[in-house]
Amino acid sequence: MAIWKRPPSIAEMHARNTQTVNGLLGIKIIEVGEDFVRAEMEVDERHVQPFGILHGGVSVVLAETVGSLASMLCC
Repeated sequence: MAIWKRPPSIAEMHARNTQTVNGLLGIKIIEVGEDFVRAEMEVDERHVQPFGILHGGVSVVLAETVGSLASMLCC
């Protein structure tokens, strides 16, 4: 059973986020199911800290992005 109050649109989600930090970091929504939103982000030099591993803040931005987009569909 779908938990969304309005139909999800991946195109609409991308349109809202192209001029934001999500667009800057390359976060892409790839799938929306009945009760989940799935995103991906290819990690490159923009996303790593000086030691070459993923910056923790980038992980938080990815998680917050998916959570916020999902919550918008529930309202």
